[in-house]
Amino acid sequence: MKINKKISIIVIGFGSVGKRHYNNLLKLGYNNIVVFDSADYAFADFDGVKRVERLDNKILRSFNVAFICCPNNLHIKYAIKCARAGCQIFIEKPLSHNLKDVGKLISILNKNKAIDMVACNMRFHPCLAFIKNYLNKGAIGKIYSIQHEFGYYLPDWRPHNDYAMGYAAKRKTGGGIILDDIHEFDLLFWFNNFEKVSNNKFIFGKVSGLKINTEDFCLASFKFKNKVLGLVRCDYLQRKYNRTCKVIGERGNLRWDFNENVVWRETKDGTKKIFRIKDFKINDMYIGEVKYFLNCLKENKQTFNNTETALGILKYCVERK
Repeated sequence: MKINKKISIIVIGFGSVGKRHYNNLLKLGYNNIVVFDSADYAFADFDGVKRVERLDNKILRSFNVAFICCPNNLHIKYAIKCARAGCQIFIEKPLSHNLKDVGKLISILNKNKAIDMVACNMRFHPCLAFIKNYLNKGAIGKIYSIQHEFGYYLPDWRPHNDYAMGYAAKRKTGGGIILDDIHEFDLLFWFNNFEKVSNNKFIFGKVSGLKINTEDFCLASFKFKNKVLGLVRCDYLQRKYNRTCKVIGERGNLRWDFNENVVWRETKDGTKKIFRIKDFKINDMYIGEVKYFLNCLKENKQTFNNTETALGILKYCVERK
């Protein structure tokens, strides 16, 4: 499709991530943006935002691109509406809270030859992108194990809101640490080139006194057909933000900590700093993924994390065997 800064964009859902994408699109020079959100309070302190009050086919057909940023349990519902209207689709993570109608969405997107992307902003973190390229070059030889960990105390995620009233606290709205932390699952599969899984096991549950009806802790293990062993550990409990990964290879290990933004290589000769990013801003990842998506539209090529790819990971996170 022809794409320029005048394309018409609709942002569906104007919570924190919807506002982030809205502001980033403006920063990138895209000014023809309209927002849909049924909650009037979502627009407080946002003067001048153009809104639509409903989403029917006639209205949606006036937009080239749709950013789906509503609660997880509404992603597929609105994505199908937008896809049927001919929009190119960007869907926030996770793709959905279950597998219902995901196949229907994929069929519509394929029929329309649409470009679509499920958000994966952590792939645009410079340190993680470096690790991915490093592994692709075979720099530490055969990979034996890939481990990812994330943890942060849920009430501190959005301290100005009551966490017990948010989507994360309720299973019906797609809450729970497994779906909330689908980033780490995505990174595991991405680092291992989406190799097929031969065996997997999820151990999870609510172990704290948090006022939620979802799991707050999970250990998930994967054995891939290339014999790589993968582990994701995630929780809503750690009082200090923690996000790390470690890759064990035949010629050394790679280690990364979000709080340091340094990639270390560990061998028998010691530990060496092989990459560092200075002046890192979290929003740069979100800018990067949106620029990538819009560039794919410009070049009329499919993204590296479309709905079909994201479904391959989502099925493990919702079936939880």
